[in-house]
Amino acid sequence: MSAVSGSGSSSSTSPLLNTNLSSSGGSSTFQISGLASGLNDAQIIQELMSIEQQPQQNIINQANLETARKTDLQAIQTQLSQLSVAVSQLIDPSTWSTSQQITSSDPANVSATGGGVPPGGFQIGVTQLARAAQLTQSTSLAAANADDQLTITIGSASPINVTVKSGDSLQTIASSINAASGTQLFASVVNSKLVLSSQVTGAANTLSVSSTGTLADDLGLTQTVTPRDATYTVDGGAPQTSASNTLTNIATGLTVTLKGVTATPASVTVAQAGANADGVQTAVQNFITVYNQTITMISDKLAEQKVQSPTTDADRAKGDLSDDSSLASLLSQLRETVSTAFAGAPAGMSTLYQAGVSTGAAVGTGALNQDAIDGQLTLDANALSTQLAAQFQNVKNLFTNATGTYASEGLAQRLNDVFQQYTGTKGVFTTEINGENSLIASLNQQKADWDVRLADKQAALQQKYTAMETALSQLQSQGSWLSGQISKLG
Repeated sequence: MSAVSGSGSSSSTSPLLNTNLSSSGGSSTFQISGLASGLNDAQIIQELMSIEQQPQQNIINQANLETARKTDLQAIQTQLSQLSVAVSQLIDPSTWSTSQQITSSDPANVSATGGGVPPGGFQIGVTQLARAAQLTQSTSLAAANADDQLTITIGSASPINVTVKSGDSLQTIASSINAASGTQLFASVVNSKLVLSSQVTGAANTLSVSSTGTLADDLGLTQTVTPRDATYTVDGGAPQTSASNTLTNIATGLTVTLKGVTATPASVTVAQAGANADGVQTAVQNFITVYNQTITMISDKLAEQKVQSPTTDADRAKGDLSDDSSLASLLSQLRETVSTAFAGAPAGMSTLYQAGVSTGAAVGTGALNQDAIDGQLTLDANALSTQLAAQFQNVKNLFTNATGTYASEGLAQRLNDVFQQYTGTKGVFTTEINGENSLIASLNQQKADWDVRLADKQAALQQKYTAMETALSQLQSQGSWLSGQISKLG
Protein backbone atom coordinates (compact mmCIF):
# COMPACT_ATOMS: atom_id res chain seq x y z
CA MET A 1 0.00 0.00 0.00
CA SER A 2 1.16 3.55 -0.73
CA ALA A 3 0.16 6.10 1.94
CA VAL A 4 0.41 9.85 1.27
CA SER A 5 0.37 12.19 4.35
CA GLY A 6 1.44 15.75 5.36
CA SER A 7 1.91 17.59 8.70
CA GLY A 8 3.14 20.95 10.01
CA SER A 9 6.79 21.51 11.00
CA SER A 10 8.81 24.13 12.84
CA SER A 11 11.75 23.63 10.58
CA SER A 12 12.95 26.70 8.75
CA THR A 13 12.94 24.74 5.54
CA SER A 14 9.97 23.41 3.54
CA PRO A 15 9.25 19.77 4.56
CA LEU A 16 9.50 16.90 2.07
CA LEU A 17 6.48 14.66 1.31
CA ASN A 18 6.88 11.15 2.78
CA THR A 19 5.42 8.40 0.53
CA ASN A 20 5.41 4.72 1.49
CA LEU A 21 5.11 2.07 -1.29
CA SER A 22 4.48 -1.59 -0.82
CA SER A 23 4.56 -4.24 -3.55
CA SER A 24 3.20 -7.74 -3.90
CA GLY A 25 4.25 -10.36 -6.41
CA GLY A 26 6.97 -8.10 -7.79
CA SER A 27 4.64 -5.30 -8.99
CA SER A 28 3.54 -2.27 -7.01
CA THR A 29 -0.16 -1.89 -6.31
CA PHE A 30 -1.12 1.63 -5.33
CA GLN A 31 -3.94 2.17 -2.88
CA ILE A 32 -4.90 5.84 -2.68
CA SER A 33 -5.73 6.86 0.89
CA GLY A 34 -7.28 10.31 0.18
CA LEU A 35 -5.81 11.61 3.43
CA ALA A 36 -4.87 14.91 1.83
CA SER A 37 -8.12 15.52 -0.05
CA GLY A 38 -10.50 13.80 2.31
CA LEU A 39 -11.96 11.92 -0.67
CA ASN A 40 -12.44 8.15 -0.94
CA ASP A 41 -10.15 7.90 -3.93
CA ALA A 42 -10.28 4.08 -4.10
CA GLN A 43 -14.08 4.13 -4.25
CA ILE A 44 -14.04 6.84 -6.90
CA ILE A 45 -11.60 4.84 -9.05
CA GLN A 46 -13.68 1.67 -8.56
CA GLU A 47 -16.85 3.41 -9.71
CA LEU A 48 -15.09 4.99 -12.68
CA MET A 49 -13.68 1.58 -13.64
CA SER A 50 -17.13 -0.02 -13.37
CA ILE A 51 -18.25 2.38 -16.08
CA GLU A 52 -15.16 1.65 -18.16
CA GLN A 53 -15.72 -2.11 -17.70
CA GLN A 54 -19.29 -2.09 -19.02
CA PRO A 55 -18.35 -2.79 -22.67
CA GLN A 56 -16.24 -5.73 -21.51
CA GLN A 57 -19.05 -6.98 -19.29
CA ASN A 58 -21.36 -6.90 -22.30
CA ILE A 59 -18.85 -9.07 -24.15
CA ILE A 60 -18.66 -11.49 -21.18
CA ASN A 61 -22.45 -11.69 -21.01
CA GLN A 62 -22.62 -12.38 -24.74
CA ALA A 63 -19.94 -15.08 -24.49
CA ASN A 64 -21.85 -16.78 -21.67
CA LEU A 65 -25.06 -16.60 -23.71
CA GLU A 66 -23.38 -18.14 -26.76
CA THR A 67 -21.89 -20.87 -24.55
CA ALA A 68 -25.38 -21.67 -23.19
CA ARG A 69 -26.76 -21.72 -26.72
CA LYS A 70 -24.00 -24.08 -27.88
CA THR A 71 -24.66 -26.37 -24.90
CA ASP A 72 -28.37 -26.49 -25.74
CA LEU A 73 -27.63 -27.29 -29.39
CA GLN A 74 -25.26 -30.07 -28.33
CA ALA A 75 -27.94 -31.49 -26.00
CA ILE A 76 -30.43 -31.61 -28.89
CA GLN A 77 -27.78 -33.16 -31.13
CA THR A 78 -27.19 -35.84 -28.49
CA GLN A 79 -30.94 -36.47 -28.24
CA LEU A 80 -31.11 -36.92 -32.01
CA SER A 81 -28.28 -39.44 -31.75
CA GLN A 82 -30.30 -41.39 -29.20
CA LEU A 83 -33.28 -41.30 -31.55
CA SER A 84 -31.01 -42.53 -34.34
CA VAL A 85 -30.03 -45.53 -32.19
CA ALA A 86 -33.72 -46.30 -31.60
CA VAL A 87 -34.31 -46.10 -35.36
CA SER A 88 -31.40 -48.47 -36.02
CA GLN A 89 -33.15 -51.07 -33.87
CA LEU A 90 -36.17 -50.76 -36.15
CA ILE A 91 -34.11 -51.89 -39.14
CA ASP A 92 -32.06 -54.53 -37.31
CA PRO A 93 -32.70 -57.90 -39.03
CA SER A 94 -33.06 -59.59 -35.65
CA THR A 95 -36.05 -57.36 -34.88
CA TRP A 96 -37.92 -58.71 -37.89
CA SER A 97 -36.75 -62.31 -37.73
CA THR A 98 -39.28 -65.01 -38.58
CA SER A 99 -39.52 -68.62 -37.55
CA GLN A 100 -41.21 -71.72 -38.96
CA GLN A 101 -42.47 -74.82 -37.26
CA ILE A 102 -41.59 -77.92 -39.30
CA THR A 103 -42.85 -81.21 -37.94
CA SER A 104 -42.96 -84.86 -39.01
CA SER A 105 -45.63 -87.40 -38.11
CA ASP A 106 -42.94 -90.14 -38.08
CA PRO A 107 -39.73 -88.48 -36.82
CA ALA A 108 -38.08 -91.85 -36.17
CA ASN A 109 -38.04 -92.55 -39.92
CA VAL A 110 -38.35 -89.08 -41.51
CA SER A 111 -37.21 -85.80 -39.98
CA ALA A 112 -37.18 -82.32 -41.48
CA THR A 113 -35.68 -78.89 -40.83
CA GLY A 114 -35.41 -75.63 -42.74
CA GLY A 115 -36.32 -72.00 -43.10
CA GLY A 116 -38.16 -69.91 -45.65
CA VAL A 117 -40.12 -72.95 -46.77
CA PRO A 118 -43.51 -72.36 -48.38
CA PRO A 119 -46.20 -73.22 -45.82
CA GLY A 120 -47.92 -76.53 -46.42
CA GLY A 121 -47.16 -80.22 -46.11
CA PHE A 122 -45.62 -83.22 -47.87
CA GLN A 123 -46.27 -86.98 -47.72
CA ILE A 124 -42.96 -88.82 -47.83
CA GLY A 125 -42.75 -92.61 -48.06
CA VAL A 126 -39.45 -94.50 -47.71
CA THR A 127 -38.97 -98.01 -49.10
CA GLN A 128 -35.18 -98.17 -48.95
CA LEU A 129 -32.37 -96.20 -47.29
CA ALA A 130 -29.14 -95.30 -49.06
CA ARG A 131 -26.00 -96.98 -47.78
CA ALA A 132 -22.26 -97.18 -48.45
CA ALA A 133 -20.05 -100.10 -49.51
CA GLN A 134 -17.94 -102.24 -47.20
CA LEU A 135 -15.05 -104.70 -47.91
CA THR A 136 -13.82 -107.29 -45.44
CA GLN A 137 -10.57 -109.33 -45.45
CA SER A 138 -11.18 -112.99 -46.24
CA THR A 139 -7.67 -114.38 -45.55
CA SER A 140 -5.68 -114.93 -42.35
CA LEU A 141 -2.88 -112.50 -43.28
CA ALA A 142 -1.65 -110.73 -40.12
CA ALA A 143 1.11 -108.52 -41.57
CA ALA A 144 2.43 -107.29 -44.92
CA ASN A 145 4.88 -109.67 -46.57
CA ALA A 146 6.70 -106.91 -48.49
CA ASP A 147 6.78 -103.21 -49.21
CA ASP A 148 3.72 -102.30 -51.26
CA GLN A 149 1.22 -99.57 -52.16
CA LEU A 150 -2.54 -99.91 -51.88
CA THR A 151 -4.81 -97.93 -54.22
CA ILE A 152 -8.38 -97.54 -52.95
CA THR A 153 -11.12 -96.03 -55.14
CA ILE A 154 -14.63 -94.93 -54.11
CA GLY A 155 -16.94 -94.47 -57.08
CA SER A 156 -15.56 -91.84 -59.45
CA ALA A 157 -13.52 -90.02 -56.78
CA SER A 158 -9.76 -89.67 -56.98
CA PRO A 159 -7.91 -92.81 -55.79
CA ILE A 160 -6.45 -92.96 -52.27
CA ASN A 161 -2.84 -94.19 -52.27
CA VAL A 162 -1.44 -95.78 -49.10
CA THR A 163 2.21 -96.83 -48.64
CA VAL A 164 2.72 -100.09 -46.70
CA LYS A 165 6.05 -101.34 -45.29
CA SER A 166 7.05 -104.96 -45.01
CA GLY A 167 5.96 -106.31 -41.61
CA ASP A 168 3.25 -103.68 -41.07
CA SER A 169 0.47 -105.16 -38.96
CA LEU A 170 -3.19 -104.96 -39.93
CA GLN A 171 -3.69 -102.17 -37.35
CA THR A 172 -0.76 -100.23 -38.81
CA ILE A 173 -2.21 -100.64 -42.31
CA ALA A 174 -5.63 -99.47 -41.06
CA SER A 175 -4.11 -96.38 -39.42
CA SER A 176 -2.21 -95.51 -42.62
CA ILE A 177 -5.45 -95.80 -44.66
CA ASN A 178 -7.36 -93.54 -42.25
CA ALA A 179 -4.59 -90.94 -42.30
CA ALA A 180 -4.60 -90.85 -46.11
CA SER A 181 -8.34 -90.99 -46.77
CA GLY A 182 -9.69 -88.16 -44.62
CA THR A 183 -13.42 -88.67 -44.14
CA GLN A 184 -14.09 -90.66 -47.32
CA LEU A 185 -13.10 -94.06 -45.91
CA PHE A 186 -12.73 -95.67 -42.51
CA ALA A 187 -10.47 -98.71 -41.94
CA SER A 188 -10.63 -100.89 -38.84
CA VAL A 189 -9.58 -104.32 -37.61
CA VAL A 190 -12.49 -106.51 -36.49
CA ASN A 191 -11.91 -110.07 -35.32
CA SER A 192 -8.37 -109.98 -36.75
CA LYS A 193 -9.69 -108.95 -40.15
CA LEU A 194 -9.10 -105.67 -42.01
CA VAL A 195 -12.45 -103.95 -42.76
CA LEU A 196 -12.80 -101.02 -45.17
CA SER A 197 -16.04 -99.00 -44.86
CA SER A 198 -16.84 -96.31 -47.38
CA GLN A 199 -18.30 -93.07 -45.93
CA VAL A 200 -20.07 -92.17 -49.21
CA THR A 201 -23.55 -93.62 -49.76
CA GLY A 202 -25.09 -94.41 -53.14
CA ALA A 203 -25.15 -97.27 -55.60
CA ALA A 204 -22.55 -95.60 -57.83
CA ASN A 205 -20.03 -95.27 -55.02
CA THR A 206 -18.57 -98.75 -55.23
CA LEU A 207 -15.39 -99.57 -53.32
CA SER A 208 -12.36 -101.19 -55.05
CA VAL A 209 -8.80 -101.96 -53.89
CA SER A 210 -5.64 -102.77 -55.89
CA SER A 211 -1.92 -102.83 -55.14
CA THR A 212 1.39 -102.54 -56.94
CA GLY A 213 2.49 -105.82 -55.34
CA THR A 214 0.52 -108.77 -53.99
CA LEU A 215 -0.94 -107.18 -50.84
CA ALA A 216 -4.46 -106.70 -52.29
CA ASP A 217 -4.60 -110.36 -53.27
CA ASP A 218 -3.02 -111.45 -49.97
CA LEU A 219 -5.81 -109.65 -48.06
CA GLY A 220 -8.57 -111.12 -50.23
CA LEU A 221 -10.96 -108.21 -49.65
CA THR A 222 -14.56 -109.11 -50.55
CA GLN A 223 -17.71 -106.98 -50.59
CA THR A 224 -19.78 -107.59 -47.47
CA VAL A 225 -22.12 -104.59 -47.86
CA THR A 226 -23.40 -103.50 -51.27
CA PRO A 227 -23.82 -99.76 -51.83
CA ARG A 228 -27.27 -98.58 -52.85
CA ASP A 229 -29.50 -95.54 -53.31
CA ALA A 230 -32.42 -94.48 -51.16
CA THR A 231 -35.85 -95.05 -52.68
CA TYR A 232 -38.73 -92.78 -51.66
CA THR A 233 -41.94 -91.17 -52.86
CA VAL A 234 -43.31 -87.64 -52.41
CA ASP A 235 -47.08 -87.07 -52.23
CA GLY A 236 -47.77 -90.53 -53.71
CA GLY A 237 -45.77 -89.85 -56.86
CA ALA A 238 -43.46 -92.16 -58.76
CA PRO A 239 -40.57 -93.68 -56.78
CA GLN A 240 -37.44 -91.52 -56.72
CA THR A 241 -33.85 -92.40 -55.85
CA SER A 242 -31.12 -90.51 -54.04
CA ALA A 243 -27.50 -91.40 -53.36
CA SER A 244 -27.89 -89.66 -49.98
CA ASN A 245 -30.40 -90.06 -47.17
CA THR A 246 -30.48 -86.25 -46.89
CA LEU A 247 -32.91 -84.73 -49.40
CA THR A 248 -32.89 -81.03 -50.34
CA ASN A 249 -34.88 -81.21 -53.59
CA ILE A 250 -38.40 -81.49 -52.19
CA ALA A 251 -38.87 -77.75 -51.50
CA THR A 252 -36.61 -74.70 -51.36
CA GLY A 253 -35.23 -74.27 -47.86
CA LEU A 254 -36.43 -77.71 -46.69
CA THR A 255 -34.03 -80.49 -45.65
CA VAL A 256 -35.51 -83.97 -45.15
CA THR A 257 -33.48 -86.74 -43.55
CA LEU A 258 -34.47 -90.35 -44.24
CA LYS A 259 -33.88 -92.55 -41.19
CA GLY A 260 -35.88 -95.69 -41.83
CA VAL A 261 -38.44 -97.47 -43.98
CA THR A 262 -41.98 -96.20 -43.41
CA ALA A 263 -45.06 -98.38 -43.13
CA THR A 264 -47.17 -95.45 -44.32
CA PRO A 265 -45.95 -92.12 -45.73
CA ALA A 266 -44.81 -89.62 -43.08
CA SER A 267 -46.49 -86.21 -43.06
CA VAL A 268 -43.99 -83.34 -43.03
CA THR A 269 -45.84 -80.11 -42.13
CA VAL A 270 -44.53 -76.56 -42.55
CA ALA A 271 -46.47 -74.08 -40.39
CA GLN A 272 -47.05 -70.44 -41.38
CA ALA A 273 -44.04 -68.23 -40.68
CA GLY A 274 -44.39 -66.49 -37.33
CA ALA A 275 -43.15 -62.94 -36.78
CA ASN A 276 -41.01 -61.92 -33.84
CA ALA A 277 -43.97 -59.89 -32.57
CA ASP A 278 -42.45 -59.23 -29.14
CA GLY A 279 -39.19 -58.00 -30.64
CA VAL A 280 -41.01 -55.72 -33.09
CA GLN A 281 -43.26 -54.25 -30.39
CA THR A 282 -40.27 -53.64 -28.11
CA ALA A 283 -38.37 -51.83 -30.88
CA VAL A 284 -41.39 -49.75 -31.92
CA GLN A 285 -42.23 -48.80 -28.33
CA ASN A 286 -38.63 -47.83 -27.64
CA PHE A 287 -38.63 -45.67 -30.76
CA ILE A 288 -41.85 -43.96 -29.66
CA THR A 289 -40.43 -43.26 -26.19
CA VAL A 290 -37.26 -41.64 -27.54
CA TYR A 291 -39.19 -39.82 -30.28
CA ASN A 292 -41.52 -38.28 -27.69
CA GLN A 293 -38.55 -37.24 -25.56
CA THR A 294 -37.01 -35.57 -28.60
CA ILE A 295 -40.23 -33.76 -29.55
CA THR A 296 -40.66 -32.55 -25.97
CA MET A 297 -37.09 -31.25 -25.71
CA ILE A 298 -37.34 -29.32 -28.99
CA SER A 299 -40.83 -27.97 -28.24
CA ASP A 300 -39.78 -26.80 -24.77
CA LYS A 301 -36.77 -24.90 -26.14
CA LEU A 302 -38.86 -23.25 -28.85
CA ALA A 303 -41.58 -22.28 -26.35
CA GLU A 304 -39.19 -20.98 -23.70
CA GLN A 305 -39.73 -17.24 -23.24
CA LYS A 306 -36.93 -14.71 -23.06
CA VAL A 307 -36.52 -12.82 -19.77
CA GLN A 308 -37.05 -9.10 -20.08
CA SER A 309 -34.15 -7.08 -18.61
CA PRO A 310 -32.17 -10.14 -17.47
CA THR A 311 -29.71 -9.68 -14.63
CA THR A 312 -28.06 -13.13 -14.48
CA ASP A 313 -26.52 -15.56 -16.94
CA ALA A 314 -29.36 -17.98 -16.22
CA ASP A 315 -31.91 -15.31 -17.14
CA ARG A 316 -30.06 -14.38 -20.29
CA ALA A 317 -29.90 -18.07 -21.34
CA LYS A 318 -33.67 -18.51 -21.18
CA GLY A 319 -35.25 -18.48 -24.62
CA ASP A 320 -31.84 -18.74 -26.30
CA LEU A 321 -33.32 -21.03 -28.99
CA SER A 322 -36.86 -19.67 -29.10
CA ASP A 323 -36.20 -17.90 -32.39
CA ASP A 324 -34.03 -20.63 -33.95
CA SER A 325 -35.53 -21.32 -37.37
CA SER A 326 -33.45 -24.49 -37.83
CA LEU A 327 -34.88 -25.98 -34.65
CA ALA A 328 -38.43 -25.11 -35.72
CA SER A 329 -37.79 -26.71 -39.11
CA LEU A 330 -36.44 -29.87 -37.44
CA LEU A 331 -39.58 -30.20 -35.31
CA SER A 332 -41.75 -29.80 -38.40
CA GLN A 333 -39.79 -32.43 -40.33
CA LEU A 334 -39.91 -34.96 -37.48
CA ARG A 335 -43.67 -34.60 -37.24
CA GLU A 336 -44.02 -34.86 -41.02
CA THR A 337 -42.04 -38.12 -41.22
CA VAL A 338 -44.48 -39.89 -38.91
CA SER A 339 -47.70 -38.35 -40.19
CA THR A 340 -47.25 -38.36 -43.99
CA ALA A 341 -48.65 -41.37 -45.83
CA PHE A 342 -46.26 -43.73 -47.59
CA ALA A 343 -47.59 -43.48 -51.12
CA GLY A 344 -45.61 -46.46 -52.36
CA ALA A 345 -47.13 -48.82 -49.78
CA PRO A 346 -50.34 -50.86 -50.13
CA ALA A 347 -53.52 -48.96 -49.27
CA GLY A 348 -54.09 -51.13 -46.20
CA MET A 349 -50.66 -50.35 -44.75
CA SER A 350 -49.61 -46.89 -45.96
CA THR A 351 -49.69 -44.98 -42.65
CA LEU A 352 -48.23 -45.60 -39.21
CA TYR A 353 -51.75 -45.31 -37.83
CA GLN A 354 -52.68 -48.52 -39.64
CA ALA A 355 -49.78 -50.24 -37.83
CA GLY A 356 -50.99 -49.00 -34.43
CA VAL A 357 -48.75 -45.92 -34.14
CA SER A 358 -50.50 -42.57 -33.85
CA THR A 359 -50.90 -39.41 -31.78
CA GLY A 360 -54.21 -40.71 -30.41
CA ALA A 361 -57.36 -38.63 -30.27
CA ALA A 362 -56.74 -34.91 -29.78
CA VAL A 363 -60.42 -34.15 -29.27
CA GLY A 364 -63.48 -35.96 -28.04
CA THR A 365 -66.14 -35.83 -25.40
CA GLY A 366 -63.55 -35.37 -22.64
CA ALA A 367 -60.70 -32.95 -22.08
CA LEU A 368 -58.25 -32.31 -24.86
CA ASN A 369 -55.21 -34.58 -24.88
CA GLN A 370 -52.27 -32.17 -24.73
CA ASP A 371 -49.75 -34.89 -25.63
CA ALA A 372 -51.70 -35.60 -28.81
CA ILE A 373 -51.85 -31.89 -29.60
CA ASP A 374 -48.08 -31.67 -29.10
CA GLY A 375 -47.61 -34.52 -31.62
CA GLN A 376 -46.43 -37.21 -29.22
CA LEU A 377 -46.94 -40.80 -30.38
CA THR A 378 -48.66 -43.73 -28.73
CA LEU A 379 -48.68 -47.44 -29.60
CA ASP A 380 -51.77 -49.62 -29.90
CA ALA A 381 -50.05 -52.93 -29.20
CA ASN A 382 -53.07 -55.02 -30.16
CA ALA A 383 -53.38 -53.30 -33.54
CA LEU A 384 -49.68 -53.82 -34.28
CA SER A 385 -49.85 -57.49 -33.28
CA THR A 386 -52.89 -58.03 -35.48
CA GLN A 387 -51.25 -56.44 -38.50
CA LEU A 388 -48.02 -58.38 -37.99
CA ALA A 389 -49.99 -61.61 -38.16
CA ALA A 390 -52.05 -60.47 -41.17
CA GLN A 391 -49.46 -58.68 -43.34
CA PHE A 392 -46.03 -59.04 -41.80
CA GLN A 393 -44.01 -57.96 -44.82
CA ASN A 394 -46.08 -54.82 -45.42
CA VAL A 395 -45.65 -53.74 -41.79
CA LYS A 396 -41.93 -54.43 -42.01
CA ASN A 397 -41.64 -52.36 -45.20
CA LEU A 398 -43.54 -49.49 -43.56
CA PHE A 399 -40.81 -49.16 -40.95
CA THR A 400 -37.70 -50.36 -42.79
CA ASN A 401 -37.98 -49.90 -46.57
CA ALA A 402 -34.83 -48.11 -47.74
CA THR A 403 -35.43 -47.67 -51.46
CA GLY A 404 -37.32 -45.33 -53.73
CA THR A 405 -38.37 -41.76 -53.09
CA TYR A 406 -39.58 -40.09 -49.91
CA ALA A 407 -43.10 -41.34 -50.62
CA SER A 408 -42.05 -44.98 -50.78
CA GLU A 409 -39.26 -45.02 -48.20
CA GLY A 410 -39.90 -46.58 -44.81
CA LEU A 411 -39.99 -44.57 -41.60
CA ALA A 412 -36.39 -45.40 -40.67
CA GLN A 413 -35.02 -44.17 -43.98
CA ARG A 414 -37.03 -40.95 -43.78
CA LEU A 415 -35.69 -40.24 -40.29
CA ASN A 416 -32.12 -41.16 -41.21
CA ASP A 417 -32.28 -38.56 -43.98
CA VAL A 418 -33.35 -35.97 -41.38
CA PHE A 419 -30.54 -36.99 -39.02
CA GLN A 420 -27.99 -36.62 -41.80
CA GLN A 421 -29.35 -33.18 -42.64
CA TYR A 422 -28.96 -31.94 -39.06
CA THR A 423 -26.20 -33.96 -37.40
CA GLY A 424 -24.02 -35.07 -40.31
CA THR A 425 -20.51 -33.75 -40.92
CA LYS A 426 -21.98 -30.77 -42.76
CA GLY A 427 -25.30 -30.86 -40.91
CA VAL A 428 -27.23 -27.82 -39.75
CA PHE A 429 -26.46 -28.28 -36.04
CA THR A 430 -22.87 -29.24 -36.72
CA THR A 431 -22.44 -26.00 -38.65
CA GLU A 432 -24.21 -23.94 -35.96
CA ILE A 433 -22.10 -25.43 -33.17
CA ASN A 434 -18.91 -24.76 -35.13
CA GLY A 435 -20.12 -21.19 -35.64
CA GLU A 436 -20.75 -20.83 -31.90
CA ASN A 437 -17.23 -22.07 -31.17
CA SER A 438 -15.76 -19.44 -33.49
CA LEU A 439 -17.92 -16.68 -32.01
CA ILE A 440 -17.06 -17.66 -28.43
CA ALA A 441 -13.35 -17.69 -29.29
CA SER A 442 -13.69 -14.20 -30.84
CA LEU A 443 -15.54 -12.87 -27.77
CA ASN A 444 -12.93 -14.36 -25.44
CA GLN A 445 -10.21 -12.60 -27.43
CA GLN A 446 -12.11 -9.32 -27.20
CA LYS A 447 -12.38 -9.78 -23.43
CA ALA A 448 -8.63 -10.42 -23.23
CA ASP A 449 -7.99 -7.21 -25.22
CA TRP A 450 -10.21 -5.31 -22.82
CA ASP A 451 -8.26 -6.75 -19.87
CA VAL A 452 -5.16 -4.96 -21.15
CA ARG A 453 -7.06 -1.77 -21.94
CA LEU A 454 -8.73 -1.65 -18.52
CA ALA A 455 -5.49 -2.39 -16.69
CA ASP A 456 -3.90 0.60 -18.43
CA LYS A 457 -6.93 2.77 -17.61
CA GLN A 458 -6.86 1.80 -13.95
CA ALA A 459 -3.13 2.47 -13.73
CA ALA A 460 -3.66 5.93 -15.28
CA LEU A 461 -6.43 6.77 -12.78
CA GLN A 462 -4.33 5.60 -9.86
CA GLN A 463 -1.43 7.73 -11.10
CA LYS A 464 -3.70 10.74 -11.54
CA TYR A 465 -5.20 10.53 -8.06
CA THR A 466 -1.84 9.81 -6.50
CA ALA A 467 -0.46 12.97 -8.11
CA MET A 468 -3.47 14.96 -6.84
CA GLU A 469 -3.06 13.70 -3.28
CA THR A 470 0.68 14.38 -3.44
CA ALA A 471 0.10 17.97 -4.61
CA LEU A 472 -2.55 18.63 -1.96
CA SER A 473 -0.34 17.17 0.73
CA GLN A 474 2.50 19.44 -0.30
CA LEU A 475 0.23 22.49 -0.28
CA GLN A 476 -1.11 21.59 3.14
CA SER A 477 2.38 21.08 4.47
CA GLN A 478 3.55 24.40 3.09
CA GLY A 479 0.48 26.12 4.56
CA SER A 480 1.26 24.73 7.97
CA TRP A 481 4.85 25.90 7.67
CA LEU A 482 3.79 29.40 6.71
CA SER A 483 1.33 29.49 9.58
CA GLY A 484 4.12 28.57 11.95
CA GLN A 485 6.40 31.29 10.60
CA ILE A 486 3.67 33.94 10.85
CA SER A 487 2.92 32.96 14.44
CA LYS A 488 6.57 33.50 15.34
CA LEU A 489 6.43 37.06 13.95
CA GLY A 490 3.60 37.93 16.31
